[in-house]
Amino acid sequence: MKKYVLWAIFLLGLGLTAAVGVLFSDRGLSWAATSAAVMVCGGFFAHFERRDVPSGEIALAAVMTALAVTGRVVFAALPAFKPCAAVIILAGIYLGSGQGFMIGALTALVSNFFFSQGIWTPFQMIVWGLTGLISGLLGKYLKKKKLLLCLYGMLAGLCYSLSMDMCSMFWMDGSFEPERFIGLTL
Repeated sequence: MKKYVLWAIFLLGLGLTAAVGVLFSDRGLSWAATSAAVMVCGGFFAHFERRDVPSGEIALAAVMTALAVTGRVVFAALPAFKPCAAVIILAGIYLGSGQGFMIGALTALVSNFFFSQGIWTPFQMIVWGLTGLISGLLGKYLKKKKLLLCLYGMLAGLCYSLSMDMCSMFWMDGSFEPERFIGLTL
């Protein structure tokens, strides 16, 4: 019963977030999307917190997160090269989808202490978290075929870039214009 109450509160919060986005037309979509991203990450964190996770698994997840953050910080000067994505993908494959999401989301949060937190941080947390989550769900297939793993890595990087371009576009003036999106992407 408690589980259903928590889900009801979560879904009600998402509904209220969407309503606020509709009511405030100037930046409503931007704020609603950001609020929804924060709520989704918070939901995953709360779910993870309630699980009984062995201390060794928590330590391994912390090390993988630190490795991903270090990879992002050390290679920051190189454009379009983010080894943290590879760490997140491998973490999802070998530690499972839940740990993959946590490592991806925490990588964005912690590494942005070096690069600056901003309105983009929840979106980075969601996209890298989903990268780890999907890696965990596809882990059985990605372990068998290295070519498939490489293609998935390229697709995940492309999706991350497109998502961040979309985030930038929403925050310019709160609307979606295909021409501007193509310009930002290229």
